[in-house]
Amino acid sequence: MPGQVAIADVYWEIVLALGWISPAGYIGPHIWAVSASPDGERLAVGSMNQEVLLFDLATGEPLPSPGREREWVMEVLWSPDARWFASTSFSGQVTLREDATGRVVYQSAGRDVAYTVAFHPTRPLAAWGAYDGLVRLVDLQTGRETNQIPAQEEGVLYVTFTPDGEGLVASGEDGTIRRFTLDGQRVAEYVGHSSGVTAVSFSTDARSMISGGDDATVRVWDTESGALKSTRTPHPGWINFSTFLPGRDTFLTVGTDDDVFVWDLGDLEGEPRRLEAHSDWLMCVRPLPGGDRFVSAG
Repeated sequence: MPGQVAIADVYWEIVLALGWISPAGYIGPHIWAVSASPDGERLAVGSMNQEVLLFDLATGEPLPSPGREREWVMEVLWSPDARWFASTSFSGQVTLREDATGRVVYQSAGRDVAYTVAFHPTRPLAAWGAYDGLVRLVDLQTGRETNQIPAQEEGVLYVTFTPDGEGLVASGEDGTIRRFTLDGQRVAEYVGHSSGVTAVSFSTDARSMISGGDDATVRVWDTESGALKSTRTPHPGWINFSTFLPGRDTFLTVGTDDDVFVWDLGDLEGEPRRLEAHSDWLMCVRPLPGGDRFVSAG
């Protein structure tokens, strides 16, 4: 329930603030993020562990880790061409590596929690956001930051490039979603959530955008006009992640329960399919290559 979610949030804030648990030394049960390699052979996991966990997706056997972060690993992601691999840390450190060699091409100094990183759909360019409200763009060929965009007044929780690669979208703790050109000009704002927006995803034709937030709502937007097309409250608390399946008018949401909800973009007022997936909260759900399967974790 929302009240229980709020209590859990406060609990972790107190535990971390008082130093009862150090993210640098504590290994816990939470899995924050999962991501499959574009060839469908490997699964990366970010968790309450400093090490990026890597598995053979077919067998489940562990593989050598691509690296470690200073504290808990909050996000893991491959670029669409599989050339680059990214991980972010609770300490604010972001590491971008060549996937084939493991060579670090960029590593941030670390500031505050870095929840999110994204790769450009066609160019060697990455974007990442942290709790300082900035989205930073990184040229993967030179390893240098090319721009810093003041994207949110509070922390950035999610960033993704637009499907055409001409811009990016950032969501944050203040409940807003903002769209920018790559040089940092704000071109649109989507207002509706009453608290942090944890994930944003575009439909295949880019005409629709979904978002999920800490206000327990899943919202569907008209990308160009910014009009709100639907608001649903499927999960009892936070929406921890939401994403479209590539090539399909289907999107998935997970939250503070143990089910994955499967939605049809063409029937926004209909009831979603409810898949019993876990025995506790889910934190992330992502499609596997091909778009007909997905992986969830929590």
